[in-house]
Amino acid sequence: MKRIILIALALLLLTLLFAWGALFYPMDAKLPSGASLEAPSGEHWLGTDNLGIDIFAQISGGFFHSMSIGLSTAVIAFLLGGALGVAAGYAGGRVDMLVEFLINLFLSVPQLPIMIVIGAFFGQSSLNIICIIAAFSWAPIAKQVRARTMSLRKTRYLILARSYGGGLWYLFKTHMSRDIMPLLAISSIAVTGRAIVQESSLAFLGLSDPLAKSWGLMIARCTAFKGIYFTEFWKWWLLPPVFSLVISALLLRLLTRALESYWLEKE
Repeated sequence: MKRIILIALALLLLTLLFAWGALFYPMDAKLPSGASLEAPSGEHWLGTDNLGIDIFAQISGGFFHSMSIGLSTAVIAFLLGGALGVAAGYAGGRVDMLVEFLINLFLSVPQLPIMIVIGAFFGQSSLNIICIIAAFSWAPIAKQVRARTMSLRKTRYLILARSYGGGLWYLFKTHMSRDIMPLLAISSIAVTGRAIVQESSLAFLGLSDPLAKSWGLMIARCTAFKGIYFTEFWKWWLLPPVFSLVISALLLRLLTRALESYWLEKE
């Protein structure tokens, strides 16, 4: 439990830091506030990019852009994966065969190339990115929930409740939710971390909203700058968004693993 609290506290502190940067930091994330490629200073904490826009302000805005996409994706994957997993595990038969086929299909296809093709076809917008990532995020959740539901379906108390005419919603709400909801919640946190990395990857390739302050877009603009590695500009222009992306995804991953371990110990 201590491990969960420490990781959650670190994630909270990171969120508060970027919240201060997005709300109270005096520099704007969209407009130039200094000279081009200024080094970090008391005025510009992480320096400025080639347009003179403050990098810390951009990173702060990018955190909430990435988190909003990650959480939105997780909600869709939570609802879709949970519903299909419970339906397949409970109903069995043709419903289970169809859902299992869809799960295996989405788990077997190479995600990034398909995401790139779909993203290029449907255009650059945050909504499209959320839908594309969610389409490939529900299958692992559905697979886990399906397996859990199939094991619960064979328990005596559930067989007894079904014999008395209990419907699927009643059985889920009364008997299955306490076993399935923690699994759904933990899986959704994992989806959030993966969605942040996938959104940054698509943004790096130029397939996300070009007006959004995305970490992937910041990295792409930095690496496209001629001679960036022959100067010291990369130290404050490239490293901060890369570090922010890595630490955010890492904390979410560590939180997922810690919650999984705690849940397994309680069982």
